[in-house]
Amino acid sequence: MKLILRLPPPQNYLYSILIALLLGFFFWQFQSTQPSTTHTLDLSGEVPALFANQTNDDLTASFASGIASAKESVLLIVYTLTDPTIIKALKKKSEEGVNVRVITDAMESPYVTSKLGSSVFMNRRFSKGRMHQKILVIDGKVSWIGSANMTSESLRMHGNLVNVIKSAPLAERLEAKALTMDMKAKDSYFLHEEFTIGGQLVELWFLPDDHMAVQCVKDLIHSAKENVRIAMFTWTRMDFAHAAIEAANRGVNVEVVIDGNQGKGVSSRIVELLRNSKVKVSLSRGKPLLHHKFLYVDQSMLVNGSANWTHDAFNKNDECFLIIHNLTQLQQHQMDALWKVISKESIQVKKKEVIE
Repeated sequence: MKLILRLPPPQNYLYSILIALLLGFFFWQFQSTQPSTTHTLDLSGEVPALFANQTNDDLTASFASGIASAKESVLLIVYTLTDPTIIKALKKKSEEGVNVRVITDAMESPYVTSKLGSSVFMNRRFSKGRMHQKILVIDGKVSWIGSANMTSESLRMHGNLVNVIKSAPLAERLEAKALTMDMKAKDSYFLHEEFTIGGQLVELWFLPDDHMAVQCVKDLIHSAKENVRIAMFTWTRMDFAHAAIEAANRGVNVEVVIDGNQGKGVSSRIVELLRNSKVKVSLSRGKPLLHHKFLYVDQSMLVNGSANWTHDAFNKNDECFLIIHNLTQLQQHQMDALWKVISKESIQVKKKEVIE
C-alpha cells in the first residue's frame, strides 16, 4: 500500500502561502487594537490596606514611614507636593543614595524642586489636562494609591482614602506608566490590568488611557443589588448620575455625599438632579474638603483613586483608580466606619435653598 501525497501546482502553492500570511497579518493587527487585560497572580502579596484620616489614620505618617523604609527606589506621582514632612523624607532618602523620582503637575508646587535638592529627579509634567494622579511606590514592591495630595491640608484635614498594596507586579505596572510620563517620552496607552493579590481581585485603571473606564463605572453601579455609596469631591458627569438614579429606581439604597463647596458650585446640577429623583444626596459641612473619589457597592466592591466624576478626569487628565473586589470583613468594617463619619459630617439636601 502506497501513501501518495498530492501537492498543488507550484504557482497555486505559493499563492496559498501568500494568502495565509496576509490573513495572519490582518488578524494580528485586529487583535493588537482590541481592548484587553492581563491577569497577574501574586500570591505573595497581602490584601490591600485602607487608610482614611477621618477614621483617625495618620496619612502623613503612613507616607513618610513608607519613604523612610526605601532601600532602592522611591517613585512619587502626585498633583501637588508642599508638605514639609514628605519633602524632608524624600530629600533625606535621595541624599542616602536611594533613587528618588517625583512627578508633579507642571502648574503646581512651583518651589518644590529647590526644596527637594539636586539629588531628586524631578519631572514637572505637562499634559492635555492636569497631572492629577496620587501614587507612591517604594522599592518596586509597595504602592500607595488614593485621593490624597501631598499637602498638609490634604493629609491632615481634608477627607481622603488611600489604599496600600504590597504587590511587585502592580508596582512594576505603575513604574512602567511613570516612564511614559517623562518629559521627553512619547505617551503610551495602558489598558486596565487585573491582579490577584493575597487572593483578592484588584483592577488597576489609568485615565485617559482606557476608554472603557466610563462604561466600567456605569456597569458597577448597574450591578448593585442592595446599596451604593458614593463620596465625591467634584461630580459633573450626567451619565453617572443617571446610572445612580436607575439603581435607586430598582430599589437599591443609593446614598451620595458631595463636597459642600463643590455641591453648591460646579456640582450643583448633579445635586439637584439626584435630589429631584429621590436619591439621598448630602453635602459635607465645615471647612475641610470632602476630597474623596470613591464608589462603594454592596459592601463588597470599592472603586478608589484620583479621578473625580468629571469629563476632564476621564478624557484629559492623568488619573488612576483601583477596583477592589470581594472586600474582606476588615475592609468592610473600615469602609462602613468611614461612611458613618462622612454621613455624620454632612447634611442631606432636601430643599432647593440649600444648594443655591
